[in-house]
Amino acid sequence: MEYTAFDEVLGLEESFYKDGYDQGYSDGVSAGQIEGRTFGLEKGFEKYVASGKLHGKALIWANRLPSIASQATQSTEGKHDNRGTQATGQKYVIPKMPDSGRLVKHIKVLYALAESESLSTENTEDAVSDFDDRLNRAQAKAKVIERLSGDAQGSADGSTPVVNMEDGSMRM
Repeated sequence: MEYTAFDEVLGLEESFYKDGYDQGYSDGVSAGQIEGRTFGLEKGFEKYVASGKLHGKALIWANRLPSIASQATQSTEGKHDNRGTQATGQKYVIPKMPDSGRLVKHIKVLYALAESESLSTENTEDAVSDFDDRLNRAQAKAKVIERLSGDAQGSADGSTPVVNMEDGSMRM
């Protein structure tokens, strides 16, 4: 086949298309990596916040158990009382949970599931799957504890009611 001057001009469109495709592909790879990293950080943060809330609930519930609360009161006796004082001078106390072996067991399991030091932060399929599984199990365990302890009928935000020692009223 003979090469003519028009072949270069006729191939110009194909050349521009190939150059544009290659440049768009490399820009898309770069933008996709940035967007994927941002999305991953957002989702990871949301999951760790949920895990942290569950860990905090486990700590609060553990300290509300009668056996642990009485030990804490005995060890801090003479240093301060276990009650908070509001700016108005009213005293409040966190209500105790029912003394139940099942409840203690559930709280221990929730604490173990939500503990952040044993959670993997690797970005592998297995580590992410394990984290999601533990988070789902911890959320289910928290619901069981709320129902057993009677906290489920508390406030919508899940905060614990506090009893006013002077008049017996409750606040969230």
